[in-house]
Amino acid sequence: MTFDEPQSPYGRGIAVEAQYRNHGKDIETVTEHYLERGFSVVWLEEDDFTSHDVDLSGILTVWPYALPDRVGTEGYSDVIRWLWQDKSPRVVMEIPIPADYWASFDKSGEWITVAQCRLRRRGRAWATVSRSPTGHLTFQLGKKEFGWNADSHRVTVQVERSDCAELREFVDKLQHQGFGSERPPEKERDQPWHDLSTAWLAGSPNVTAWLSASLSSDGNVVLTLGKKHPVNTETVTVQIDRTAVNKLRHLVDLLERAFELEYG
Repeated sequence: MTFDEPQSPYGRGIAVEAQYRNHGKDIETVTEHYLERGFSVVWLEEDDFTSHDVDLSGILTVWPYALPDRVGTEGYSDVIRWLWQDKSPRVVMEIPIPADYWASFDKSGEWITVAQCRLRRRGRAWATVSRSPTGHLTFQLGKKEFGWNADSHRVTVQVERSDCAELREFVDKLQHQGFGSERPPEKERDQPWHDLSTAWLAGSPNVTAWLSASLSSDGNVVLTLGKKHPVNTETVTVQIDRTAVNKLRHLVDLLERAFELEYG
């Protein structure tokens, strides 16, 4: 949509990209293309549409997203250029939080949330790292159905320090196979579900746990967290979008940090 005259903060117009089948499109490059030409841009997915409306809250406007980076000081006075110079090197220090800090919060016998992330922009799917009342770290995947007073579904599994590397490798595969260049074309997928990758977690005695990624029949990326007891199996399946990749990667970083704080 092009305006007759530029409008603040949208610039020359608004480019609307609806993500339906072409999941391999380079969103970052296309967005930069529009912004450089003075157009705001919005990316829409299936859950942005309702029967009579569309959610346009995610518009990236020309102001301030198209502001150029300052790469030089040509044309500025000597005083301005001097003020922009780094006067001293930046100091970056990592200060570990002592384990005694956590001990000061006496919440024995309670579930404590360590970190949580939303796996879709609408927030109806989540992943959580918690500490159980028995002191074990756990990983949970959950979702809430649509509708008033809708049901929630979740599965929680115990994790060990070795699971951090397993989960990190899983997220890397998810990025490339679910949303990147290694995503299989439709004609090469198994139907109705095409398995992408699986992370086998340490679980706990007598419990087998896993996290898997699949492509549904309509091309959506789906995560499944499951655990198998001697007598029954529990699973939860959630649909995610590409924003989940970096969120999961950050969650794994926090899980690894939690193991360091808990066990040294």
